[in-house]
Formats: sequence, C-alpha cells, structure tokens
Amino acid sequence: MQIGTIKEIWRFPVKSMFGERVSAAQIESAGFADDRTWAIRDDETGEIATGRRIPSLMMLKARYLSEPRTGFGPAAQSRIEIEFPDGRCISSDDPYASAILSMYTGKRVSLIQRPAARDKKPYRLAQPMSPSEVRYVLGMKADDPDPDFSSFSLKVLATLSRYATPPGAFYDVYPLHFITTAALDTMNAIYPEGNFCPERYRPSFVIETHPDLNGIVENEWRGRDLRIGDAIIRCNHPTIRCSMPGTAQPGIHKDLKVPLTVMEHAGQHLGAYATPRNEAQIRVGDSVELVPQVGGKLYLWFDEVGRRAKSKIIGVGNRIAEFEEKQTKRSPAVKAAHPRGFRSFTVVKREQESNDIVSLWFKDPERTELPRFVPGQHIVLAIPQSDGGHVYRPYSLSSPGHQQDTYRISVKRETATVDGKTVVGRGSGWLHDQLAVGDSLAVKDPGGQFAAVPSDNTPLALISAGIGITPFMSILQSLAAHNPEREVHLFHGIRHPQDFAFRQSFTALQERLPNFRFHLFVSQPDADLPEGSVAGRMTPEQISSTLEPNDHYEFLICGKPAFSKAFHDGLVAQGINAGQLHFESFGASVAADDGDQTAYRIRFTDSRQTLNWDPKQESLLSFAEAQGIDAASGCRYGACQACEATLLSGEVSYPEDIQPPGGKNKVLLCSARPKSDLEIEL
Repeated sequence: MQIGTIKEIWRFPVKSMFGERVSAAQIESAGFADDRTWAIRDDETGEIATGRRIPSLMMLKARYLSEPRTGFGPAAQSRIEIEFPDGRCISSDDPYASAILSMYTGKRVSLIQRPAARDKKPYRLAQPMSPSEVRYVLGMKADDPDPDFSSFSLKVLATLSRYATPPGAFYDVYPLHFITTAALDTMNAIYPEGNFCPERYRPSFVIETHPDLNGIVENEWRGRDLRIGDAIIRCNHPTIRCSMPGTAQPGIHKDLKVPLTVMEHAGQHLGAYATPRNEAQIRVGDSVELVPQVGGKLYLWFDEVGRRAKSKIIGVGNRIAEFEEKQTKRSPAVKAAHPRGFRSFTVVKREQESNDIVSLWFKDPERTELPRFVPGQHIVLAIPQSDGGHVYRPYSLSSPGHQQDTYRISVKRETATVDGKTVVGRGSGWLHDQLAVGDSLAVKDPGGQFAAVPSDNTPLALISAGIGITPFMSILQSLAAHNPEREVHLFHGIRHPQDFAFRQSFTALQERLPNFRFHLFVSQPDADLPEGSVAGRMTPEQISSTLEPNDHYEFLICGKPAFSKAFHDGLVAQGINAGQLHFESFGASVAADDGDQTAYRIRFTDSRQTLNWDPKQESLLSFAEAQGIDAASGCRYGACQACEATLLSGEVSYPEDIQPPGGKNKVLLCSARPKSDLEIEL
C-alpha cells in the first residue's frame, strides 16, 4: 500500500541544535551516519546534555564544514560550524569552542564528538531519572496517567535506565524518527496558531502522505514495515512528545500550548520512532509503501498481550521508584562544604601590583587542567566572614584564557565612606589582609557574558578606569597567543601615574600585537607622566573621534557603575549603536537593609524547589547559589542585568542606588531581597 513520498530529509550535526535539510541520506543499522555526530556534555554531571536540560541549545544552528566519513566509527572525523542567535559563528576546531558554548548556556559544558560504542562511560547517566523528573520533562501533571512506554523493548527500557543515549550514538531512543504531513495537518486544524511544522519536531524525514490519509496515521503503523526506495524500516513506537517542541527555535516562536495540544488531542503521541532493517540510501521524492503484514491480526494480538504485561511491570517499577524518591526527599540532606558549582582552590602565588592592588593565582589540587574560559569572564569567590557565613564576589580573570593550570585575579582594596568613616570592602579587604599562599578558598569556575571571543576579527575598543582594566589584560594576552593581527584600541583612565598597574605587561603586549593601540588618560598628572599618555579626563567624545568611522567596532566598557553608564550613554549620544556596546561594572556590597527578617518562602519553579529565605544572605542570587541553584550573573552590582529573572509572584526590595529592571515582572537577583513570599522562574 503506497502511503506517500519523502518530502524532507533532515540531519542534525549536533544533538539538540537545529540542523540542515539534505536531498539524500545513507541509512545504516544505527540510523543516518551523519546525524548527531557531535553533542554537548554537561561537565558538572558528566552527562550528555539535551535541550530539555539546557533549553538555550535549541536556538543554536549547526552545519557541517567538512562531511563526516561514513559509518559509526569514533568521532566520524567531521568539522562543524555553530551559529548563535546574533549571527556569530564558531567552528568545532576553535580552541575556545567549549568555553564560548559555556558562556552562552551559563553552564560549564564541552563540545564532544561521538565516542565509540565500546566506550560506554560518556553515555552513562549520572543517576536515573526519577518518575517526577520524567513527568516534568514530558510536561505532565503529577496526577496524569503514566506515559505509555509499553511498546519499548525490554532492551530499550534497560538502556534508557542507564544511559542518556544508546552507547555509540547520540539519538534518544531509536535510530530514526519520522512524522507525516497528515499528522501535522491534523494538529494545525485543531490549533492553527501553533505552527505545527516539521522543524518543531526535528525528524529524520517527513512523509508527505496520500490525500486520502487523514489523522495521525503513523500511530496505526506500530510494528509495521515501511519501504522507502530500497530501504526498509520498522515502525517501533509512536513518539512520546515532551515539552521541548513548544520552546523557541530558530524561526519558530515559543508556544507552550503546542505540547499541551498534542497531549490533549493526540494522547501525547506525534510522529513515530523507527529502526532500519537494511542499509540503503533514501532520497527526497522516494515513494513510501506500507509493507503488507503476514499474520497481521495474530501479530497484533500477541503485541497487545505483551504490551499489557509490560505495562503492569513498568507500573510496579514506577510505584517502587516513586516511593524511593519520596523517601530520599524525607532523608536529612548532608550539608556540603561549599555551594554546588564551587570547588576548593588553593592560593599558589601572591604578588603586590601596587599599593592597593594584589594579584592572586589559584590552582585546583584535584585537576591538572582547568576549564578554558573566554577572556573577559570572571570567577566567583565564596569569601568567609566572621559570622560563619560567606559573601560572594566576582573578580575578572587577568590571566589569558588558554592558561589552563591556574586562574589569576587582580584585586583592588575597595573602600567606602559610611557615616563619615572609611570602611574597607568585606570581600577585597579579606583577600588583601587574610588570604595567604597555601590557603584554600571556594571558587566557582569562570562565567559571565562580558568577554571577547579571540577568533572573532571584529575590531575591539576596550574602555576602562582603574582596576576595570583587569579583564582587558586577559583579552590582550589571549589575542597575542591566538589572533595577534586583530585591531584593538584600549582607552584607560587613571588618576595618578602611580595608579598605572601592569605597566610592564602592557609594554610587552604592544610588541606582540601589531594592531594594538593604547590610549592612557591621567586626570591628575604630575612630573612622572607616562610616555604617550594624555593629561586630563577621558571622554566619550575623544573615543568616538579617535575611532572614526566607528560603526564596525565592538565596545567593551569596564568600571564602576557610574563610569560604565556615563560612557555607555555618552557613546550612544555620539551616534554609536547601543548594540555595539557591552559593559560590566563592579563595586562594594549592595545588600539592601530591608529590616524585615521574616522567614519568607522562595519557590524556584524551574528547579522545582521551595526554600526558606535566609536573612543572612546578601541577595536572592547568593541565596540561590548557596542552595546549589544555577543562576547567570555578571557584575553582581545591578548594572549589567545578566542575572535578570522572571518574578512570577511576590515583592522584592532594592538598595537606593540600584535601578530596578524596566520589564514587567522582572527581578535583578544580584541586588534584590524578598519583601514577601516569592515565585521565581529559575
């Protein structure tokens, strides 16, 4: 029985990223050999990451720069290019590729090629998914019926219980997945605004069904064979749909009603999984035939009996797993030595750069090689306090991104005037006065969005004041090693000549970077004015005129909040597009004194945790980190807005000098504290 033709064929070079359409594909025993040859690994858990765990992956596009060799051997020896939502691209052979992806996702991840099937470790789950996690991933409520896994073979069920994907491949369940135009047309008729298109579901191929076929016809093909040209595939199971097709993808808007519509009107099934029965090539336009079934009624009877028995076994297993999950939640938690995501580092070197700046080198005693970072990023230190708590402070890395045995930061002793008295910063003061070589400190691996990708050739304009120069040290050293021809201007302002930190380093960098121009401004000069410097304050007008024409530069601004805002606004006033400007700010603690120590309840919806507020915490950000909840952050001073999250309910307070976010129901985690019970999308 002819049911239609092949309308589209898709391959996805990187698991969970958008793929590319092709006119033909070679089917092998484990599916398309050129499909999902790469994946993202969550370095914290060691697991293969998916769009369900890291939804931002769904917005990335991947394509091959060089075709993989045929077969399912290790790595497939391919080169790929990944395109970000802003149009920028990186290649898989960029030494900073994993660091750039970590910066984009806000998690420490690595880009990896497909290991051989015999190497099972990369495919293993850190721990099996609990029944509640399965329901959460599938977008189900707690009291919904169990999802139907009864058509999965016992071998598949055993694999899913231990591995993120079957060893030797990066597909989820079965080697192939297809969908029909009849099924998509049916769903579009039910919910026209949903845009039920093949791209939402990322199939291996799309079957354009005969006009006489209506409804979700693939649901009726369970256990049947399809002939596509010379290829024969077995339809294993209707695809159980999770919530991911409702998320935003390239060219597709976010619509959470899409998965709900599938759940309500299609029993959560759309499309079908399949397994190749032979090796052959399929092409767009090939006819698709439903192979006649010998003893079909008898097969269906045995299949139904087997599914019922398997459903009972799975149901019993789920009840046991749910009981164990509840018992685990009731067990007292063991308090970690430091928050999740932080590791114990040792200070291996300390160097005084000036009267009020010290450089510190940190080494992880458990890792010989540290994660590479994108120059400009920072690490977060959990600095102990006299009351037994911690304050969390971000410090820009001043070492190059490729230096992988230590991390270096350069810290200025910060002071502030409170009630007429000079007060030393709780973070910088402790680092200057208490921390010695050999001491240990809890450190979070590099993060933040303020960075410059070394392989990018866009001309750079770096603007800083005082200690704000530290991330630019990292950027310039990294460029000297990986892209020395890139055009870079550094505009730096200081008060006195003796405030010029890293003078010798900059002299050396100018010799290694032929297109680097350093513009130093000294606002309170004396007789020792550095050669080539300008007496007076740096202004946006001077920067704009120096770079004329300036519409092709990328600007990075680093300084205290008032400085960063003044230069951001000043450069915009000079006609520079705001999209070219990126800034980071720093300052002393911004904790609000709300006076109310009520034990509010804080619910983080994405993490599915409800917790009691700890009044000792400086902010919602430090509170989340202390509970092991991942949250994006940058300046931690309310300026860069990297920590902005959605506030679903409740009220918060901010310090007087912090401008609350303009968006409705938004909260700056780094500087907000609760005024009531809260519900936050995090």
